[in-house]
Amino acid sequence: MKNLIFIMTFLVSMTVSSIQAQNKISLMRYEDDFSLVKKDSVKKGFNQLKYIPIGKNNFISFGGELREQFQVYNSINFGDVPPTFQDISTNQLWHRLMVHSNIELGNHFRFFVQLNSTLRFLNDNPIVPEIDENQLSLHQAFAELKLTNWNFRLGYQEMYYGNHRLITVREGPNTRQAFDGLVVKHKFKNGAIDLFAVSKVVSKQYVFDDESMHDGLYGIYGTQYFSNHKMGMDYFVVDFQSKARKYNYVSGFENRQTYGLRLFSNYKKVNFEFEGGYQSGKFNDLNISAYSVLADVNMNVLPNKKGIIGFATNVASGDKNNGDNQLNTYNLIYAKPAYGLAIPIGATNIISLSPYIKINPIQKLNILAQVFFMSRNSNQDGTYSPGMIENRPRPTALFASDKKTLGKFYLLETNYQQTKNLSFAFDASYFDAGSYPKTTGKGKDVTYLSFKSTFKF
Repeated sequence: MKNLIFIMTFLVSMTVSSIQAQNKISLMRYEDDFSLVKKDSVKKGFNQLKYIPIGKNNFISFGGELREQFQVYNSINFGDVPPTFQDISTNQLWHRLMVHSNIELGNHFRFFVQLNSTLRFLNDNPIVPEIDENQLSLHQAFAELKLTNWNFRLGYQEMYYGNHRLITVREGPNTRQAFDGLVVKHKFKNGAIDLFAVSKVVSKQYVFDDESMHDGLYGIYGTQYFSNHKMGMDYFVVDFQSKARKYNYVSGFENRQTYGLRLFSNYKKVNFEFEGGYQSGKFNDLNISAYSVLADVNMNVLPNKKGIIGFATNVASGDKNNGDNQLNTYNLIYAKPAYGLAIPIGATNIISLSPYIKINPIQKLNILAQVFFMSRNSNQDGTYSPGMIENRPRPTALFASDKKTLGKFYLLETNYQQTKNLSFAFDASYFDAGSYPKTTGKGKDVTYLSFKSTFKF
């Protein structure tokens, strides 16, 4: 089944590689804008799959994505892997195929359905379905009622807000993230607000075996723009309920509230982003008190090349004292991997300082060079993956090390947008392990390379 899916999608990719660019293709495919195609009487290429009439004022559209990504890992998790792993350094090929259909019935109703197939090759280590492989799944399937300034959306759907630090689609890993439930969207002058009651879809490895309704996520996320959209403010209140997460390897029921603000700008010369979140609630009998603060300031120094230099810092709390009645570990909820795919470190119990450079040296090519100086915030708590799985230290050595330095992480990301449909990316990173990874395990340095091509239609 796995090889058959790959062969079929490879043959499809060979037939579409020469298709011309189209209208706007969005990160969230249900937000694609092909309104010009709707009025076009002579459609060419894949535009013929957009706005196909199925009755008076009813239309159906089709689209998709094919992504191939080859990765080279050296010293996975700093050389410390479970006994089930065969290699700490490995190569692997990620394959992602997603196809969707958007059905519009008049001006007020629509249905959106998306199938997903993600596969992993060349790597003999155990597969992580949430990240690596979901052979075939109903990734999105929702009905939407559209009224003036109000949208009501029910079913499987992708979500993200702000800068992906709370809820994300998880674009980087092979398998994207979706949620099951109700989202109500309201637009008003210079802003919008969403209300949602959803459960994360648990991605599984095989055919149509995903699950949901294990965890609960309820909240409000709003955005208000100022100064002719040159400045903005996000505000949010989110309640998270789960039995799936562990802190210092202790499991239990978690009911956690997150309150936050995000300020950001969109000026020509100097821009900023400030975000802060505070968390309260209960984990078993412990009272939750946790925080996260981020600041990012940058300047456009080469306007013709979009040359930007910037500096960012992030501080997130870890548990302060295992013997008190509080839990201070900041829960990332469903955030994007803050430090990419190379290292299993999420932005909790951390202090991170990061200068960076962005540049557009030639048309269609974007380059980011960045270095992170990273340490633990508290030596009474370990480090957690972006999915909030504790990976350091081992359960038998929880507080054996008081070292805090995680290390220095060097990152290079490039993206070449050949057309609106076709892009290529090369990423490279190196993690220089510090005293904490070395005293809690093998502590090897990590090298990561990635070559990626993506075709969307």
